[in-house]
Amino acid sequence: MRMNSDPVIEVRGLCKRVIDATGELTILDGIDLTVHAGSSVAIVGASGSGKSTLLGLLAGLDSASAGSVRLLGEELTGMAEDQRAALRNGSVGFVFQSFQLMPHLTALENVALPLELQGGMSTREAFARSRALLERVGLGQRTGHYPKLLSGGEQQRVALARAFVTHPAVLFADEPTGSLDAATGHAVIDLMFEMNRANGATLVLVTHDIDLARRCDTTVTIEAGRRVMHGEVLDSGKIEEAGR
Repeated sequence: MRMNSDPVIEVRGLCKRVIDATGELTILDGIDLTVHAGSSVAIVGASGSGKSTLLGLLAGLDSASAGSVRLLGEELTGMAEDQRAALRNGSVGFVFQSFQLMPHLTALENVALPLELQGGMSTREAFARSRALLERVGLGQRTGHYPKLLSGGEQQRVALARAFVTHPAVLFADEPTGSLDAATGHAVIDLMFEMNRANGATLVLVTHDIDLARRCDTTVTIEAGRRVMHGEVLDSGKIEEAGR
C-alpha cells in the first residue's frame, strides 16, 4: 500500500505500568513509534511481550502511565474515556480475535450498529450500506442470521464489514485469525487486505503469524515491552532493523 508523509499515529516515550499482588509491573517501557497514513504495520513479539497492550494504547482503549500518544493529530494523554471514544467514533475500526459481535443482533444489525452510534444517517441508509458490505464479504444471504448461527469465519467476516462500515481512517486488528483454522484465516486476511486497500485506511495489527506480518509494509517487534525494532519485512522473511 502506498503511504504518505502524514503520521496518523505518533508515540513518544510510551510506558504502561500496572499494580498486582507482587507490586508494580512494567508492561511497556519507553516505546517510540510513528505510523504514516495509508501504511500497514504488524506488531509482533512473544506472548506477554506487551504487543496487545500497545495496540490498546494506540487506539485509545487504555491510558498510558507515561509518555504520549497522538492519534489522527489528537493527543490522547489526559483525555477521559468518553473523549477518546468520541475520537474513535467513525474514524477508527476494530477487528478482534473473539469477534465481539452482539449476540442479540442479526448480522445486518451488528454491521449497522457503528453507523447508528455515529448518528447523522437514517436507519434505512445505515442498513443499505451495511447490506452492501455484507454482500461484499460473501454474506448477502446471511444478513438476518444471529451470530450463534454463523461459523467462526462468517462471524469474522461480519466483524470485518462492521469495522469498515464507517470508512475508518485507521483499522486496528488484534490477532484477527487467532480463532480460525488456517484456510479460513487466510481467506479472512485476504479479504481484510482487499477491503483495506479499497478504503485507503491505515492498518495496524497484532499477530503471531509471520506470513501475515510479511504482508504488511513494516513490522514492529516488541521484546519484553522495552525494545522496538522497526523495519520492512523482506521477501526472505528477514526483518530489516531500523531505529532502536
